[in-house]
Amino acid sequence: MISEKTMKKLWLLLTYSVLIIFALVYLMPFIRSIVASFMEWAQASKYPPEWIPHPFTLENYRKLFRLELFPRWILNTSLYAGITVTGNIIFSSMAGYAFARLKFPGRDVIFSSLLSLLMIPMFVTLVPNYIIIYKLGLVDNIFGLSLLSLVSVSSIFLMRQYFTSLPNEIFEAARLDGCGPIKSFFYIALPLAKPALGAVAVYQFLGAWNAFIGPLIFLRSPENFTLPVGLSFAFQRSMWTEYTPIIAGSIVAAAPTILLFVALNKYLIRGIVVTGGKG
Repeated sequence: MISEKTMKKLWLLLTYSVLIIFALVYLMPFIRSIVASFMEWAQASKYPPEWIPHPFTLENYRKLFRLELFPRWILNTSLYAGITVTGNIIFSSMAGYAFARLKFPGRDVIFSSLLSLLMIPMFVTLVPNYIIIYKLGLVDNIFGLSLLSLVSVSSIFLMRQYFTSLPNEIFEAARLDGCGPIKSFFYIALPLAKPALGAVAVYQFLGAWNAFIGPLIFLRSPENFTLPVGLSFAFQRSMWTEYTPIIAGSIVAAAPTILLFVALNKYLIRGIVVTGGKG
């Protein structure tokens, strides 16, 4: 008869085996992209797919780094992502704190109205946003594009949920010591909100770094393009597309997001766990 200890070990082995299989399934497209970036298109487009580059080539990366505007596209994307992350950290934390800890007329109605905006597809607001940016004279400007992403409803919701999860006793003690709402925000709420801020930073950086539709609509000049739009512009021909250099560019573009996730992984997971636990 199998002992209880052996059963636990077998169950643990089965669990990890299933998780590894699922992880491999999700990682397969990324692994395939890395392999294809070292192939010629004739081999990369074969079906069934081949997994060993023959011949092994670095030409796709050479084409990528020979692009004159490639450093400029990286700079534009970094600037756009940096402004987006900074704006969301500042404004979303303020709004989230107000909705969680301050009492004012219409608070719940305003918050519910903001949440309803999550149901509106992005494409519905493209034309009104374009008209606003055009009237401001900020079309084909990375700062005009960033203006649309300075704050997001999802970030406000995340911060509000986190501030709601903090114990009331902390803020009551601060109030007894003479701290008003502003001091409580800067000296108590923000230092305790690192997990939520980390989650907001990761989500907004990923969204801005990989954004395609927004930059495609609002940016016109090649020197102002972000990296995803620039790669499509550089390797898109009238009759065909060079896919393998685009794949190589996607691998290079993915590096900062992977590094950011590794650096802020513990904050991201803790922020998701805490904010998901209380409504």
